[in-house]
This record gives sequence, structure tokens and C-alpha cells, in this order.
Amino acid sequence: MRELKKLVIYLLLVIGSVVMIAPFAWMIVTSFKLPSEVNSWPPKWTTRSFASSRDVKVVPSTGTVSTVKGLSLREALAFIAKKTTGLNLNVNDDPFYRGTLTIPFKGVRYSKGASQEEFSNFLAQITIPTDFNADISNPEQFFENVFLFYKTGANPFFRRDVFVEGLIGSLESLADTIDMISTFGIDRITDESEKSTFEKFLEDVVKNIELVKAEVNKYKAGAEIVLSDEEIDAIKDVLSRYNFVYSGINEVSENYNNTVRNTVGKYLENIDFYVKVKAYFSEIQNEQAETDIVAVPLSKEERVNLLINRVQDFKDRDLLVEIVKNTSLKNVVEEFAKRIDDEVVRKFNISVQDLASLKTLLGNLINIAAENGLDSQALLNDSYDTFIDALESKVGFNLSYSATKSKLDAYAEEIPNAKEVFRAVALNSLELQSLRAIYEQTVYAWRVVSAPSFVKDVLVKEGKTIEILLEDVHPVYFVDDGIKTVHVKFSPGDVFKNVFQNYVSAWNAAPFGRYYFNTVFIATVTTILEIVISAMAAYAFSWMNFPGKGLLFSIFLATMMVPGEVLLVPNFITITKFGWIDTYYALIVPWVVSVFSIFLMRQHFMSIPSELFDAAKIDGSSHWRFLWQIVVPLSKPVIITSALLKFVGSWNAFLWVLIVTNSPKYRTLTVGLQSFSSEVGTLYNLLMAAATFSILPVVIIFLFAQKYFVRGIARTGLK
Repeated sequence: MRELKKLVIYLLLVIGSVVMIAPFAWMIVTSFKLPSEVNSWPPKWTTRSFASSRDVKVVPSTGTVSTVKGLSLREALAFIAKKTTGLNLNVNDDPFYRGTLTIPFKGVRYSKGASQEEFSNFLAQITIPTDFNADISNPEQFFENVFLFYKTGANPFFRRDVFVEGLIGSLESLADTIDMISTFGIDRITDESEKSTFEKFLEDVVKNIELVKAEVNKYKAGAEIVLSDEEIDAIKDVLSRYNFVYSGINEVSENYNNTVRNTVGKYLENIDFYVKVKAYFSEIQNEQAETDIVAVPLSKEERVNLLINRVQDFKDRDLLVEIVKNTSLKNVVEEFAKRIDDEVVRKFNISVQDLASLKTLLGNLINIAAENGLDSQALLNDSYDTFIDALESKVGFNLSYSATKSKLDAYAEEIPNAKEVFRAVALNSLELQSLRAIYEQTVYAWRVVSAPSFVKDVLVKEGKTIEILLEDVHPVYFVDDGIKTVHVKFSPGDVFKNVFQNYVSAWNAAPFGRYYFNTVFIATVTTILEIVISAMAAYAFSWMNFPGKGLLFSIFLATMMVPGEVLLVPNFITITKFGWIDTYYALIVPWVVSVFSIFLMRQHFMSIPSELFDAAKIDGSSHWRFLWQIVVPLSKPVIITSALLKFVGSWNAFLWVLIVTNSPKYRTLTVGLQSFSSEVGTLYNLLMAAATFSILPVVIIFLFAQKYFVRGIARTGLK
């Protein structure tokens, strides 16, 4: 029986340990998971972060995706306008940041360009739907617009749910029209034979509508959001199988046929147009890629050297090389912009505010010039007057140009050597635009190991977009090649980095270095001050005699009954009156006194034998010396316990810190964790990673101090 009791106790201990440890273990596991694994059901204790390879789902599209931040609208438009158009593979999966990337290009069919004459002949043979409006002067632009409108755009025509529901709705609308004609319009037909024929035709159409609805409804569910080409062909066959247009003529047939054209006819017209364009598009693709694209990430040194090589022609090349070599790569553009601005301010003795206004105004002129096909760089290299003369002769009357020019003329009256200043600022703006484009193509560049001859470069942007820069081949010819996945293979070193990628991403998502410093500083200072104050107060309540000591101590203990939330408002008002909002004072001063700590120390101090105090008095010791040389050393466990409780409490403080701080400069780790939550959802994998490295110091401190913690709690108050 005794053994059975022991077994039950051990079993309960094991169950309790598992229950206690499971949430922490789940937090650790979640911190390693990929984004798609966080909300998967049923939840799993495993993650693909440890995998040596991964197939990543992608969606091909044309155009350029930019991730540059901190640009004004004008700068962004100019920056995008100067970029090379490439084939984008948008990652519809968990992002990846390293590994050997293989893009399945071998056997892919493409064209080096459509013949303008053949393209014109093709357009003459088809009917362009009224719903579709595109430029037909350029074949590649036309094809791109077709794919964007029908398949790859933000709201494509062939989006599965919208298209199927719309088509079924059109069929039902046609059925309602037939019912109305049968009820109110059929009697308008005077020819009895025609009337009978038309009635029979409408009855057949109603039956056919139900058959078509049943067949089309099957395509409402599918693996892809957008209908595949095979499904579009199948729907076209279904609609073509039944004749909804009445070939005869009577008093109501025209109204009926107009309804058909405006309902089912519109869908059939768009389907027929897309199918014909797709067939012609496939027909002109007479080239075939000879190999897959294989790329690997560049090292930091390779990116630095590549950036230096690409800025050889910059007028400020020496300055830029110095910045690249002595500054973090992610800060190169901002540092360069700051340095060239400082140089203009110093050289021409103008204010920073004036420079900011001039950059905006001259940026407007540069973009107007670009919109009108002018080479601003070449014109400004000659002189500012040459640039303005060419611009005025090209744009004529332009409201935006006139407003900008008048503001610059006003500045010219106040600034000495204004034209030289304007020219320098404009050339700096152009140089900065060029640097931004080169920088993006460098910082995201991967080294191409093998690829077809027309592939110029491969950019992997934050693991969310793969951009393939092409030469002499338009990217639209690869949109239809069925590239749905790319393969990424990881080395053992890559796997290790993948496992801890969430920790790196979480650390970089907010200024956690600053948060860590603030948390350690505030927790350490409040802990030291509280221990000093609590030790003195506890000594007074335990070893000193003064009137009202018991009553005063009872009042102290009574304050423990007041909920902390009740004190938030008066404390906040007090801190505001002192002007301490968003300062360390607000985070430290209100929390340097703890009644619980005073109570805990007092109980332990009272357990110290009074003979020690008498002996100290005989030796001439004062209260101050007796406290710090005898009482405190003998009370090490309880002091460490109080310090640990205060340190952990200060480390985990959230609400007060959130209330009294407005900027990251003074915020702590707990407040920083809210960076991963927003109105649209929570990034649980990053949140768990941040939570893990946030609580790790506290766990380590507890492991080293646990014996003092146990002794301090267990022996407090014992004589």
C-alpha cells in the first residue's frame, strides 16, 4: 500500500511538472515555427525550419516590386520609373532567406518579341470586349494587360468564386427575363406559328439554363483562387453547347437577344477573347530555355564589393566608397544622403529647411522632365539654364511646372549663386536616385550559378519576392509557363540559421537593444534602491523603539490591501505635475518602496538573536553599523529573495511603462512585445521568439539564486 501511495504521488508530480512546463515548451517550439505553421490545425510540435530543403509556392507576375522605405511620393515614382522590369515570382508561402535556389526554367517556352505586323493581323481577326481596355500598340504591353485583367491582377476577371457566382447570376437573370416574357410579352406576337416556335425555344432555354448552372457550379470549388486555362476551356465548351440566341424575328425577340448579350453573352465574349489571345500567345513562343536558374546568396563582403563596382561612375564615388566600407550596408543610402546634404549646406551656406524645400521643388522638375522624355542628367551637366530652357520648350504651359518654377524663382532672389545651388541639389537628387536603384539591385542580389543566357540577375527581396532581371526578353512570355514552385536546398549551416531566423527577425523588428538596456537599467536601479530603503525601514520597525511604531507598521501593511490599479490615475497625475512623462524618473521613483519587502525583511530581522545587538552595543556599534555589518550579512537569503522578486516584477512591468512612455527611447521589453500585434492579427512565431529572449535573463538569474530564494521564504519569521 505504501508503494502504491508513493507511485500515485510520483505520478501526480510528473503530471504537475508536465502541466507546468508544457506552456513554456510550447512557447519555445512556436518560436522556431514558420508563419504558416503557427495557425495550422491540428497543432504540431514539429516545424519545417529543421528541413534540409523546401518547395516554395510562387505566383508569376510582371512588373517591379520595390521594398525601399522612407521615400516621398515624388521620389518613389522617380525611383520606380528608373528600375528594370523583370519577372516577379511572388512567394505565396513561408519566406526564405538563404539556401540554394532552383527555379524550374528548363524547357520553358518564350519569345524574343512578337512581329508587329502579325500582331496587327491577329487583332483584326478578334473582337475586343467592351470590358477590356488596353493599349494595343505594343504586343508585350497588350499581353501583359490581358493577363493582369483576366488572371494575375488584384481582382482578376477569372477569379473563381466571383466569376462562377456572376455567371450563375447572369443565367438566373436570363431565366427571370424569360419568365417575364412568357407572362407578359408572348401575347404581343401576332403570328401563331412564330409564337408557338418561340414558346418552345424559351422552354428549351429554361431547361438548358438549369443544366448549365449545374455544370458551371462544379467549378466554384478548386485548388487555385483563379480558374485554370483548362477550366476556362471547359466552361466555354459548356456555354457553346447550348444556343441561347433566338435566330427568328418577332415582336419581342430583339429584347430577348439583347438580354442574352448583356448577361451570358458578355461572359462568353470575354472567355472567347481570352482563349484566342492565349492561343496566339502560345503560338508565337518559339524559343525554349535550355537550363534551370540556380542562385545562391551573396556574402556581406561580396555585396559590398559589388556595390563599390557599380558606383564607379558616380561623381561622389570616393565619398560613397568610404561610407560603404565604414557603415552598415543597410544604412549606406541614408548616410550618403546626409553627407551630400551637409556638403551643400556647408558649401553654399544655406539652411537645412531651405535645402529640404529645394530638394522637393527640384525633384518635381526632374520628374516632369522624365515624363516628357528629357535626360535631366545630361542637361544639368551642362548648366541649370540649359535644363530649364529644354524643359520650358518641351512642356509649354504646365500648371505643376509653373508653380514649381515660380517658387524656385522666389528662392533665387534670396540665395546667392542660386543657379549653382539649384544645379548642385538637382545633381545630388539624380545621384541619390541612381544609388537607390543600384543599392536595391545589390542588397537583394543572389549570385547566379547557372541560368539561361537571357537571365541578367536574380533578386530575392526579404524572402517574399523573387525578381528575375532579363535581357532582350520581355517577362510577360514567362507568366503562362506554369512556374508554381521553386526549390530551396539548405546546407547544415543554413538549417541552423533557419531555426533561429525568427529570433533574428524579432530582434530587428523593433529596437530591442534599446529595450534591453532600459529594462536592465530600470530593474537594477529599482531593485538596489528598494533593498536599501526596505532594509532601513525593516530595521527601524524591528530593532528601534519609537512612539506609534506598531500603528505605523499596521498602516504600512494596510496599503497592501489597495489594488495597484487604483493607484494608476493618482500616480500618473503626480508624475505629470512633476514633468516626468517619458523619463527614467517616472519608471523608477514610484517603485523604489515596497511594503511587502519591508514586511519580509522585518520578520527575518526579528528572528536574529537580541544578544548580538547587546554585544554590538557594548562594542560601541551604532544602529547604522549594526544594520549593515551584522544584520544584512546574516539576512542574505531574505535580501536576495526580496531583490529577486523586485527584479522580476520590474522586468515584467507592462501597464505603467506603457502609460508613462511615449517613445522607444524609454520603453522596456514587455512593451516592445506589442510590436508583433496589430488590428489585423498577431505574429505568434516572432512574438514567442521575442518573449523567449526577453525572459531568458530572468530564468538564468532564478536558476543561480534559487537556493537563496527557497531559504529566504522558508526561514522568514522563524526564531
